[in-house]
Amino acid sequence: MMIRPTRLLAALLGVAVIAASAFAFQAYRANAILEAANRAVAAAPAKAVCQKVRPSALAKKYLETLHGVEIGASTQNSFDLKRSINVDFSDEQGGLWQHKDCPPAVVNIVALGDDLPFRDGSLDYVVSAHVIEHFFDPVKALKEWYRVIRPGGYIFMIVPHRDRTFDKGREVTPVAELIDRSTGRLKVQDYARPADPKARVEAMPHKLPRDKAALEPGWAWFTEDDHHHWSVWRTRDFVGLVERLKFNVVEVQDVDDKYGNGFTVVIRKPSR
Repeated sequence: MMIRPTRLLAALLGVAVIAASAFAFQAYRANAILEAANRAVAAAPAKAVCQKVRPSALAKKYLETLHGVEIGASTQNSFDLKRSINVDFSDEQGGLWQHKDCPPAVVNIVALGDDLPFRDGSLDYVVSAHVIEHFFDPVKALKEWYRVIRPGGYIFMIVPHRDRTFDKGREVTPVAELIDRSTGRLKVQDYARPADPKARVEAMPHKLPRDKAALEPGWAWFTEDDHHHWSVWRTRDFVGLVERLKFNVVEVQDVDDKYGNGFTVVIRKPSR
C-alpha cells in the first residue's frame, strides 16, 4: 500500500508541530521556574555576615606559639590563637556570648572558670576577654588561673574599662569588698537586685544594702549568681588588685588593642 506524498507530508508536519509545541512548553516551563527562583532569591533577606573583632597583636606576641586555654571564648571576639582550647561552664553557653550573626564558639571543656580541671602548672597560659568581671569572686578566679599556669606562663586578660562601657554609671568596686567576697565574709545572698527584671539596667544591676532588715521597696535579695558584671574597674584599680595578690605584671595596655573599650593586663608567673 502506497501513502500519497501529500498525506505523508501532512503527517510529518503534524508531528513537527506537536514536537515544536512540546519543546516550547518545556522551554516556557523552565523559564518560568527560573524566573520564580530569581524572584525568591531577590525577596530573601541578605545573609547576615559575622563581623569579627580584630585579634590582639599583644596576645599574639606573648601566646602564639604556646598551649593554653581561653575562658568563655566567643566567635566574633576570637583571639585566633591556634593552640588554644575553650573552657565554659556549659557546652551550650557559647551562644550567650555571641553576636546573633555569628555561630556559637565551640566549647572544648565544660568547667567552671574558677575551678579548672587541670593539674598545677600544666598550662602555658590562660587568656580571657571581658570575662573576669562576671565572677562574683574574681580573686578566686585569678588564683585558680595562676595555679594552672607553669612557671614562666601567662595570664592574659582584657577587662572592660569602667569609663568606656555601659558600666560608666557605676562606682568602682573597692578592693576591700573583693577581698571580703574571697574570704566568704560577703556572699551572693548579701546583695540585692531590682525585683522587676525589666527594671534591671546595667547602670545598677545590684547593690550591697547596709541594713539587711530594711530592704528598700523594688529590690529583692539575690538567691543565685546570674553572672552579670559583679565588678567594675578602671585600669589602675585592677592593677592594684593584682599587685595586692603579689602577682607579677609584665605589661599593661590602658586601651586594649582588640575592641578598644577595655584594658589589658598581662601577668607572668616567675620561672623557678
